[in-house]
Amino acid sequence: MKMTVRKAVAALAAAGAAIAAVLLLNGRVDEDQTIPTFEAMEGPLTIGIACSGSIQSRDKVVLRSELEGKNTILFVVEDGVTVKTGDLLVEFDSASLVEKRNDQEITVNTARGNLIIAEERLEVTKGDCEANLLDREVALTLAKMALEKYEKGDYPQERRQKEADIALADEEMQRAAEKLEWSQKLAKEGFLTRTELQADELALRRKQIDLEMARTKMNVLTNYTVHQERAKCETELRKATRALARIKWQNKSQIRQGETEIIQCSHEYYRATNRLAELEFQISKSKIFAPTNGVVLYAATARRRWWENPLAAGESAVQRQELIYIPLDEGMIVEIMVPESSLNKLETGITANVKVDAFPDRIFHARLMKIGILPDAQSARLNPDLKMFKCELECDFEDAVVRPGMSCDVELVKETYDKVVYCPIQCVTRIDGVSYVYVRNGTQWEPRRVETGLDNNRMIHIVSGLKAGETVMLAPPVKEDKSDAAEGEEDPSQPQKPKTGAKAPGRPDTGGKAPHGRDGHR
Repeated sequence: MKMTVRKAVAALAAAGAAIAAVLLLNGRVDEDQTIPTFEAMEGPLTIGIACSGSIQSRDKVVLRSELEGKNTILFVVEDGVTVKTGDLLVEFDSASLVEKRNDQEITVNTARGNLIIAEERLEVTKGDCEANLLDREVALTLAKMALEKYEKGDYPQERRQKEADIALADEEMQRAAEKLEWSQKLAKEGFLTRTELQADELALRRKQIDLEMARTKMNVLTNYTVHQERAKCETELRKATRALARIKWQNKSQIRQGETEIIQCSHEYYRATNRLAELEFQISKSKIFAPTNGVVLYAATARRRWWENPLAAGESAVQRQELIYIPLDEGMIVEIMVPESSLNKLETGITANVKVDAFPDRIFHARLMKIGILPDAQSARLNPDLKMFKCELECDFEDAVVRPGMSCDVELVKETYDKVVYCPIQCVTRIDGVSYVYVRNGTQWEPRRVETGLDNNRMIHIVSGLKAGETVMLAPPVKEDKSDAAEGEEDPSQPQKPKTGAKAPGRPDTGGKAPHGRDGHR
């Protein structure tokens, strides 16, 4: 960038010297040596833009640092060396990455072990849950069978047993009553003693009591025992049903906990594995190899950014930082920086003449291919008030061996005239968008309206209103302060005629309101 600025200053100095020479040869000064003048000339005129540029490769391989953070360079290939595919270009310090990788391998193994343990624990939990569920199902089945057994087996059997006991007790009571009746008849006849009669009466009484007890047992069975046993069986059935539902929910919860643990361990293992793979990738990127054959160019050298440290061992580089360019042998282009004020003269396809510093005796022909859309950020950083636009030209260097980064001078040709009237751009002043020049008429200066074309930053094309050989003022009068605007009553929309007696060299008295400004072509 410094070289570009120096060349621009040198070009401006050369342009100033050329203008001075032209003025000395073709212009003349007024008699009192206070008003510089110029005689309008007629001849060939080229409208274009002269600027400096640099040769760059059309296509190039850009090698960047892909390591995270800021890393120290251990080795870097020399600038300008020709390399082949696979040659080592840059090596970064990867000791910390290797240590992190070793620690991460331990983390991966731990995460894998936790995952295996969680999977085995889930299988054990599933087995326990299945066994518990089977026990509860068996308990429920047994509770159902117990209720059915009592209602369809035990209770009917006990009922029939009680009914049989009542029937037998009733039969025995009838037989005892009949025996007592016969015993009473025999006792009246004197065949039985009183003791034997009392024994038969006691037997009848016993049978009556047995019958009553059998009936009481039947009543207890049908009114109390059956309800108690049924309630017990139904309670056991409900408890078994609820226990089965509870064990199902418990099994789902335990299995879900096991699955959640497996998912968590899986995520930890996946994250640890990805981190290990990332570290392996970072370690692999600690060495940059040449992807193609070519010449090595340091990015800092190619961009010529003074604030960037040169690429060297011991320096640091951050992630995504451009380190090395390898130009491809597919053609060269010329990059130039054009100021904002000259953009109206540019259009894609215009021709240009390129003069390379390495070949001072040759002129190469180029064509403008690309005009920058936005101002160059680097130029804006160095000078916020200067808006420069990067443009690219396609140039045929024929058999010349050019290298990326070579300096050159470019002249973009907008229009070429064989014979036109022109004068320096400072001779033209604009008032309300209309161009005027001050032309000598005897001893007076009169403003004359002219139609202008484009300029080449030195001379401006006069389309009409001025003839070759007429003397014009090089320094038209301008407003010096606000007080001048209030003097006089002349029409402010018209330029004023300066008097011959100037107050200061190059600033004649306007005799009223001065023109609003000078020509804007700069």
